Amino acid sequence: MSASCDVLVVGGGPVGACAAHALAADGASVTLIEKEGQICPPVSGAHANCGLLMPSYVTPLAAPGALGHGLRWLRDSSSPFYIAPRPSGALLRWLWLYRAAATPARARAAAPVLHALHAASADLHDALAREGGERWLYHHDGIVQAYEAPDAMDEAADEAEAARGLGVRADILSPAEVRARFPGHRGAVAGGLFFPDDGHMDPALFTRAMADKAAAAGAEVRRGTEAIALEPAGTGAVRVVTTRGDFVADQVVLAAGAGTPALTKGLDLALPIEPAKGYSVDIERPDDFPELPLYLGDAHCVLTPLGDALRLGSTLELSGWDMTIRRQRVAGLRRAAERVMGIPADAPVRQVWRGPRPVTPDGLPVVGRVSRRERVILATGHCMLGLSLGPVTGKLVAELAGGRPPSLDLKPLSPIRFG
Repeated sequence: MSASCDVLVVGGGPVGACAAHALAADGASVTLIEKEGQICPPVSGAHANCGLLMPSYVTPLAAPGALGHGLRWLRDSSSPFYIAPRPSGALLRWLWLYRAAATPARARAAAPVLHALHAASADLHDALAREGGERWLYHHDGIVQAYEAPDAMDEAADEAEAARGLGVRADILSPAEVRARFPGHRGAVAGGLFFPDDGHMDPALFTRAMADKAAAAGAEVRRGTEAIALEPAGTGAVRVVTTRGDFVADQVVLAAGAGTPALTKGLDLALPIEPAKGYSVDIERPDDFPELPLYLGDAHCVLTPLGDALRLGSTLELSGWDMTIRRQRVAGLRRAAERVMGIPADAPVRQVWRGPRPVTPDGLPVVGRVSRRERVILATGHCMLGLSLGPVTGKLVAELAGGRPPSLDLKPLSPIRFG
């Protein structure tokens, strides 16, 4: 089987689905391919993440001091950040670039870039939700961060103060105010932060809805189709070899998340993106848990209400493509919810999930054309922010593919910034 189109989008996660929708709405002939048998299936990287919309997130993953915290946790496989020991040149390169990016100057430079992306994407999320946000349980009512230790609360308050300088709205909460918002809170609490411009949604439902909207706008969606390689097709077009035949396109958008580097090797581009494994656990939502996500800062655990379910999620594990479920990491999420919210650690589980997040060393996504391969556009490396930044990335991709100036500065997101 072979097919042709104006633009081929590789990857059916939130970024790829949003890109296909934006391109189709722009009038392009679009084909979206996803290697799994359905868009956002149970094993995909977006199926069961924490579901957060985070305009407040302006501190990059490569923040000053983050590496020090990580080194202290390295020997504890149940810690929030864990690197599985293994010989890997790609991992060593990633860690070296991460160390170089984790400086105050680099973090200050990245913060306004993240803020501009998040602000633009939040507006687009709102516009999409007005057309049917109830389909993906969309709520744009804020997020609370709570801290047990005074030192952790002080550090978070300092970060919030710096974020305010970029226009982020953040309110300091007293211990009593945290407990008033979460009546089930039983743990120690030194204080909290409320970010009114944040929100949450069901990531699987959102991604499927975007793929449906892309199809309604004219895109063709091919499931169970895995991209294997890219090669020239003559007359400047690009041939994408897949498990279901070849596709020839005028332009190709690589939005395959952590799987993107395998496809860029043939383009003479070694993307330093690691598949950072995250975990989540779905349990029954307690009756007194409000329609408001709660981030437990000390435990690095997010509790997201999704209908009658409560999702416990987070952790960052660099173990390559080993998708083994480490039960001690799942247990760590359960213990945090029990300690703080009194949710029994042995409460019945609806689902345990793990999936790879595409993590760049500097914590910024990769969006732009590939040097010397101008017909290939990258839209990947969103770390834990693919759901939040999906709409704005889709818009930027449509602008690039349509030959229009991008609405945001893409230089900080350049595919060649790592060399």
